[in-house]
Amino acid sequence: MTDKVTIEELGGRGDGVAYLNGKQLFVPFSAPGDVADVKVNGSKARLRHIHQNSPHRVDAQCKHFTKCGGCSVQHIDEHYYRAWKAGLVKTALENQGLEDIDVRPLEMSPLHSRRRTTFQVIGRGGGDIVLGYAEKGSHNLIDLQECPILVTEIADFIAPLKVFLKKLLDKKQKMVIQITKGDNGLDVVFKSKGEVDLNLRMDLAAFAQANDLARISWFDTSLKKPYFEMLAERKKPYVTFEGNKVFFPEGAFLQATQQGQQVLTDIMLAGIKDANRVVDLFSGCGTFSIAAAKTANVHAVENNDEMLSALKSSANMMTGIKQVTTELRDLFMRPLLPHELDKFDVAIIDPPRAGAKHQMQEIINSGIKKLVMISCNPLSFARDVQDLAEAGFKMGPVTPVDQFLYSSHLEIIAVFERA
Repeated sequence: MTDKVTIEELGGRGDGVAYLNGKQLFVPFSAPGDVADVKVNGSKARLRHIHQNSPHRVDAQCKHFTKCGGCSVQHIDEHYYRAWKAGLVKTALENQGLEDIDVRPLEMSPLHSRRRTTFQVIGRGGGDIVLGYAEKGSHNLIDLQECPILVTEIADFIAPLKVFLKKLLDKKQKMVIQITKGDNGLDVVFKSKGEVDLNLRMDLAAFAQANDLARISWFDTSLKKPYFEMLAERKKPYVTFEGNKVFFPEGAFLQATQQGQQVLTDIMLAGIKDANRVVDLFSGCGTFSIAAAKTANVHAVENNDEMLSALKSSANMMTGIKQVTTELRDLFMRPLLPHELDKFDVAIIDPPRAGAKHQMQEIINSGIKKLVMISCNPLSFARDVQDLAEAGFKMGPVTPVDQFLYSSHLEIIAVFERA
C-alpha cells in the first residue's frame, strides 16, 4: 500500500519532508515540490512513484546516486541547494534564540575537489572484491565505478587499486583504504588485520612504483595499539599552506578540499589582522598556524603527536614566517586556562565535530579579545555561539563552507570580538 504526498522542504539530513495525516515523514531522494507515492515505514517513507517532478529536481551527477550513501542531494538544483545548506546554519543559530544573524552565501567547492577519502573493501572469493562506500542506511557496499566528488587523481586510482586488491583479499576478508592527495602524489594507507609478510611488502612497494604513489603504509587493526607502518615512501607527501610546504604524516587530518581550505584561511587571516600573538587550538598539521605565522607569532596546540611534529619540523625549515611554537596537549582533558590564554591577542579554534565546550568556557573566562572559530557541526557551533553571546562576544558574519558536496555536512567560520 502506498500513500500520495507532496514534499514540502528538505530536512536537515537532505531527506524530503512530507506530512501525512498530521505526521511528519522523511523521504530520501525526493525534492521539494515532488508529488509522489510513498511507502510509509514509521517516520520514514520510500519513494515509489513521482506523479509530478519538483521544479528543483535535476539529473544526478553520478550513476551510483540513490544507492551510494555518500551523497543525499545530487538531484537538487544548485540555487535551492545553496539556500538549503546555508539555511542549516541559520536554523541552528535561531534555535538557540540568536537573532540578527548575518549568514553569508555558501562558499561551495567544485566537483572533483575532494582530496581525501576512505574506501571500504570486502573479498568475495574467486579473485573478486567490492570496493566503495556503504549504501544509504546499510552496511552493504556498492561497487564503486566512479565518483564526481573526488579529485581526478583519486578517482582514476580506483581501477588499478581494484585490480591489485583482487589478488590480495580472500572471501569475506575486509580492508579499509585511506587515501589523501598531497601536492606531490597520493598517500595510501591499507588498514587490515594482520602483519605484512615479506612477499606482501614487495608487492605493495611494486604497486606504489607502478602507480607513482608518494607513499604507501600498513595499519594492523588487530594490534592493541595500532600504528602506521610505512612500507614505501617514494616522495615525502606534502601540502601547501599559504605557499609553505608541510610534510604530513600518515592518517593526517587535512581540510577536505584545497578550495575550502583557502576560503577558511582568507577569513581567518582577515580576523587576526594586527594581532601579534596568536594561539591555534586543535592545530593539526598547521592549516591555520602556518598562514597566521606570516604576520604573528603563533603557539599551536594539538593532541596528535605525529601531526604536531610534522608542523614543528616543517615550520623550522620555513623562511618568511614568524615564530611558531608547539604544545602537545589534550584540550578535552586539559583545556588552556585563562592565565595561559591571556598571553595571546587572538585565539583560533577548530575543534572536532562535538565541539569543545570546556575549552570555550576557558576562553570566555580569559581576557582574549578576539576569537576565530571554525566548526564542522552547526549544532555544536550554535551552542558555543550562544555561550559566547551571553559572555559579551559579538559575532561577525557567518560563512558556511561546503567541502562535502551533496551531503548535509559543512564547515562554518566566524570571527568574534569581545564587546
